[in-house]
Amino acid sequence: MTEKQLHNIIEQGEGQFIEFKEKFEKNLQKEIVAFANASGGKILLGISNLGIIKRINITNKLKSQIQDIVYHCDPSIVVGLSEIKDTLIIEVKEGVNKPYSCSLGFFMRMGANSQKMKRDEILRLAIKTGKIRFDEQICTTFSWKDFDEDKFEYYLKIAGISYNMPREDILKNLREKSLRIP
Repeated sequence: MTEKQLHNIIEQGEGQFIEFKEKFEKNLQKEIVAFANASGGKILLGISNLGIIKRINITNKLKSQIQDIVYHCDPSIVVGLSEIKDTLIIEVKEGVNKPYSCSLGFFMRMGANSQKMKRDEILRLAIKTGKIRFDEQICTTFSWKDFDEDKFEYYLKIAGISYNMPREDILKNLREKSLRIP
C-alpha cells in the first residue's frame, strides 16, 4: 500500500472492510475476529475514528502483541502486518475455518461495526461453513413408523456391521464406527 492509497482509505472512512484504531488496545481481538468471520478487512493502527493520523511507535513488541492476540483466537488467525510511515496496517483475510472467537466472544463485521454474535447467528455461521452438516443433525420429527427395517438390514450387511444389539444402539454408534474406518 502506498501513502496515496492510505490517504484515500482514510478519506473514505471506516466501513465494512476498514477499521481505524488510534492505538493498540486489547479489544483489538474483537475487530480481528469480526473481519475473519466476515469477508476480511484492514485495521489501521495510528488513525483516530475521525480519520486523523495520530501515528504510533511501531516496535517489535507491538507486532508481537498482535501476533499473540491472533494466536489465542479460536482457531488461530493469520494476519499480515505492514507499515506506512507511523501507521501499522493489520490485514485480516476472510477466515477459512469459521466461526472464530476470542476471549471476548464471537464477533461479525456488519457495516462499520463489529457486533457480538448471538447464539443463533453462531449456529447459522457454523452450518453455512459446513462445521455442522445437515446429515449429522438430529431429525426432531423422526418416527419409527417411517423406519424401513429391510433397508436398515441391507445397509448393515453391505457396511459389514453385525446386528448384535438393538437397532437404536446401532444407529447411535454408526457415526463413531464410521470415524474409525480407514
